[in-house]
Amino acid sequence: MEEQTVPSVFDELANDKSYFEYATTGQRFINFIIDVLVCYAIRILVFMTIAFLMAWAGSSTEDITSLFTNTWFTYLVGIVLYIIIYTVIEGLTKGRTLGKLITRTIAVKQDFTPIGWNEAFKRTLCRLIPFDAISALGGNPWHDSITKTTVIKSNIMHV
Repeated sequence: MEEQTVPSVFDELANDKSYFEYATTGQRFINFIIDVLVCYAIRILVFMTIAFLMAWAGSSTEDITSLFTNTWFTYLVGIVLYIIIYTVIEGLTKGRTLGKLITRTIAVKQDFTPIGWNEAFKRTLCRLIPFDAISALGGNPWHDSITKTTVIKSNIMHV
């Protein structure tokens, strides 16, 4: 019996370079909003888990409150989680995030090959540059230009 394979967006791009279109500013904005909400939801779950574990271990309410009102702690944990979340999601899915899945877009290298873990990590670090999100209003955000990646439309939902 012959095994059937589902074509990926990369197979289609390799066969027909005219297939792609760059993602619109609107699509990228929607990606940003959805992905930020996902990051915040995961961050809240992690903080709730930490608080629960501290309470279970016998920490007082004052100790837990003190930890979470410490700006440096919440900032540092937030940055670390952001880097982990974006890198893991884009690395595992070769350029997709929940926002990109919903808008049917995908991050690829400039030669339209899949991004890997290295590009996912670099894109994530570049997103931490102040005003990176605003740079997208010019059409090519810094996290794309610095990492030599781009976001394109995809008419198929799988990778």
